[in-house]
Amino acid sequence: MPFQRWCLLLAALVYLTAAWFGVGYSSEDEQRHVIEFAEALRGNIPQEVLAVEYPMRIRSMVQPALCAGVFEACDAIGISDPFNRTLVLRLLTAALALWIIQGFVRALVPTLPDKLARPFILLSYFLWFIPVLNIRFAGEAWSGLLFLRGLSLIITERSKQYLIPGLWFGAAILFRPAVVMLPFGVVLWLVFMQRAAWINVLTLLAGGLLVLSLGSLIDSIAYGEPVFTLWNYTRAGVLGEEAWRFTSLPWYHYFLFIFKYTVPPIALALLGALGLLIALRPRHVLVWVIVPFLIAHSLLPVKEIRFLFPLALLMPWLLISAWDAASERWPGIARRRALTGIGIAALAVVNLVALLVAISTPAGNGRIRLAQVAHERFGATPVHIACEGDWHMWIPPFYLAQGSTSEYVEAEASFSAEAADDERPKLLITQGDDYADPCILAISYPRWTLPFMRLYGLEDGFEPLVLRQTNLPQ
Repeated sequence: MPFQRWCLLLAALVYLTAAWFGVGYSSEDEQRHVIEFAEALRGNIPQEVLAVEYPMRIRSMVQPALCAGVFEACDAIGISDPFNRTLVLRLLTAALALWIIQGFVRALVPTLPDKLARPFILLSYFLWFIPVLNIRFAGEAWSGLLFLRGLSLIITERSKQYLIPGLWFGAAILFRPAVVMLPFGVVLWLVFMQRAAWINVLTLLAGGLLVLSLGSLIDSIAYGEPVFTLWNYTRAGVLGEEAWRFTSLPWYHYFLFIFKYTVPPIALALLGALGLLIALRPRHVLVWVIVPFLIAHSLLPVKEIRFLFPLALLMPWLLISAWDAASERWPGIARRRALTGIGIAALAVVNLVALLVAISTPAGNGRIRLAQVAHERFGATPVHIACEGDWHMWIPPFYLAQGSTSEYVEAEASFSAEAADDERPKLLITQGDDYADPCILAISYPRWTLPFMRLYGLEDGFEPLVLRQTNLPQ
């Protein structure tokens, strides 16, 4: 069996594992702007309680509408458990990711030196953060995947007029408007580096505009009024209408994010690869795609690591291209096999450990995994959950039995009088300390991963969350 097919089969197992254990959501947008918007479309959540992005009309309803359709299909086949429903969303994303990554690999391999083909294939599927990010039913993941599909078609030149790649680029922008900088970089590269015919560039743009127009129609139907969410989103970003809710960070902070969140050894390889490619092959399409994206995001005051997620799928190509460029410029690198072999082996070990930990742990801080344990234990019985902390511990009602309630409590946990007077199970979410406590029902992360998670957290690492029952039956 060809190497590519073996890797695809192994990747399917890895992505399935990541989807199974990746309970919950990595960012609030995945829950607040997709699932809750979808539930509002289905009439299960009143519009008044939705995030502020709904009344501001700055979020496209295309992905929530897709989510609502998946939930309706789940209803039709009897899947009512919210945890199984969100598992279906992750499996759908994983299947899309495997299909798109396979297409990208097949498009790129013929353009690479034979000795770099297998490393590129392995990195494309198994660079540790790629399986973790590309099972999420989130705008960042889907926009990156849709963009990669369009880029694959341009590389293979299947569409001489670029209409179909334009459609994929337009879809990527619908799922996350800020991703517009990636297709913009491709257009710049086509115009200035490839000297592409203007008819082809205009056809590419027309494909994107066609999809954006369709998205505007869907948004107008979903919102019940004519609306162009992309314009509203751009205006809000430029005028800072949302910035008051976030912390402004200096321009260089994304480089600090990369250093921390991709784990330092791999971060050094990624940042070094970008520098090498800019210096040695400035005409490369990745330079024209990544650099404008980073500059635009660095200039904006609001910065979150998730804004970089659409770049994740390009990182294997970046690493391989930089290595190829460096080997060509300094042939002695390739001949020092002992030195380079040790370095590559060390990075491979770090990547493997990070991959195993990442695909074995729930998303975010694991709080939704605690809700899943409560669901498995108490079923449809309403519970009362107290959070000994802030909103990072709060469980959205979507994951709780009907009639459940929640509240915030001080460090010395005490339930409100109303909650204390009834006989519902009383649950407390707090940070872990004594994991041998018999009242603990669950820990947010598998125990074997705790040393690695503490190391990954660096300066702001914290103990995992735990779920306790405070009124255990006698």
